[in-house]
Amino acid sequence: MCKYHSQVQRIQLFYGQAELTMLDGVKMAEPLSKAKLSVYRKLRGKKNREIENRFIIEGWHLLEEAIKSGVHLNALVYDGSRKLSDEDRVVLAKAKQHSDKVYLASESQLKALGETKTNSGVIGIADRLHYNWGSVEASLRTKVESCLVVLDAVSDPGNCGAIIRGCDWFGADAVLMGKGCPEKENGKLVRATMGGIFHLPILPIENLADTVGSLKSEGFQVVASEIGASESLQSFHWPAKTVLVIGNEARGVSEEILELADHRIEIPSFGNGESLNAAMSCSVLLGHWRMLDSTTLG
Repeated sequence: MCKYHSQVQRIQLFYGQAELTMLDGVKMAEPLSKAKLSVYRKLRGKKNREIENRFIIEGWHLLEEAIKSGVHLNALVYDGSRKLSDEDRVVLAKAKQHSDKVYLASESQLKALGETKTNSGVIGIADRLHYNWGSVEASLRTKVESCLVVLDAVSDPGNCGAIIRGCDWFGADAVLMGKGCPEKENGKLVRATMGGIFHLPILPIENLADTVGSLKSEGFQVVASEIGASESLQSFHWPAKTVLVIGNEARGVSEEILELADHRIEIPSFGNGESLNAAMSCSVLLGHWRMLDSTTLG
């Protein structure tokens, strides 16, 4: 028996009726070994993501958005025995083309590798996302109108991810994440973005006050969201170049950043709720900013 057919037989014995995939007409998908599973599973931790410079993409939609955005896949891991929709088959075919390695995994292996209770049957291993602040600044200088969203110690990954999703929807130029924010490749954060993480620059900032101060010197006005602020969103006119600051879920925007604010604005309440969470507040503010046309910008 030739080597190729021997390999097919071994995989068939391991996976039963699992789909066998050819790459470039020659190379086959490999069964995911215990050793590889262990290596990839460690990427659920921040330290190993930083060491390996890789992170986990879980689910068909996120995988599709990553591929559309040109994200490099080190590996594709999927359950070949699972019945797929036509849409997912298209994503799978594209993912195979864009991945260095392709692995067939059992349902239990995918469950061990992923972080969600119900795994979708596919996981990608991708290079971490790196953006250059200098390039972002250069791009901003060419724009008459722009909005940067600054996260000041927004600590919940789900909140951060939802904020990034809103920034993507309303067309913010970038998201700057200060100390106290989770790492942008955190699994919960990535999933909450619904693909937004692949669509706009997201940059960790070591010294938020210095960066915000530098932006002010370049003509940006700093707008801080604050409960009880003297300016109401209802009558607010947005600056042409805006730095919108969203603060910590419990403490709000830090005093250090508030001192740099040109405007402190409050979202008015019309009901009995105590407050909005950080993600909801950011979306309300960005929606108000975006719906004003350029003639009404300050």
